[in-house]
Amino acid sequence: MKRLQTAAIALLFLSSAASAATSPWVETPGGDVRLVVLPAETDGSARAMLDIRLHDGWKTYWRDPGGSGIPPSITVSGATLTSIGFPAPRRLGDEANHYIGYDAPVRLPMKLATAARGTVTATIFLGVCKDICIPVQAELTVEPGGDGFTNPLEETAIAAAEATLPGMAGDGFRPLDGHWSADGKTISVRFEAPADAAPTDVFLSGAPFEFGAAGPVRRDGNAFVADIPVLHRPKVFDLAKNPIQLTLRSGEKTMEAPLAVE
Repeated sequence: MKRLQTAAIALLFLSSAASAATSPWVETPGGDVRLVVLPAETDGSARAMLDIRLHDGWKTYWRDPGGSGIPPSITVSGATLTSIGFPAPRRLGDEANHYIGYDAPVRLPMKLATAARGTVTATIFLGVCKDICIPVQAELTVEPGGDGFTNPLEETAIAAAEATLPGMAGDGFRPLDGHWSADGKTISVRFEAPADAAPTDVFLSGAPFEFGAAGPVRRDGNAFVADIPVLHRPKVFDLAKNPIQLTLRSGEKTMEAPLAVE
């Protein structure tokens, strides 16, 4: 998969609006997108999601694409976006042109705060790829309303999206530590994972860092180790304030937690 800067691309800018908690679908050649926002809670917070309905054969990127492509960008007006959740991704492409993302429809749960009772607009920018990559820009607008009524279908959809997020670290499935290589171009990650599951996928993320696809997972006593390329390392960073996140997939189980890097 070539970088978007060098691929044959078309830019789509689309908008939608609805007086409901769900925007209309915005249709693109590679997939359709919509915004769902539930009514605000008493504290002003609200649950929401970006629904990406990929067409057959099309793919989109994770928050760190792994050296090829662009991560999805979401900005919100009418509310404060406090968090975006990403299901565990998959390594896609081939050895020569690999990237990290999704090859099936994906929903990104969001948390909103403050002023989420009126109109909410999400401006999104993401890449969808097949033979070419198409950067899609869209404005999605909803009116969640202030009467507290929640559409059961919308609530069920967001709950299902939240259920796809990686679980927390626990005994037998957790990060242990990470170590920089001497030149700072690689992190060796040690972790625990179920020994009887399928080979584990390992991903790192944490802006402004950029990471590549992990090398083969190997045994280290009772733990596992994988080496992950560091494609971009900022001159100044504070891992205590903004830790690197380790995401693991082992069979059908997924986990995500901060990684202590020495």
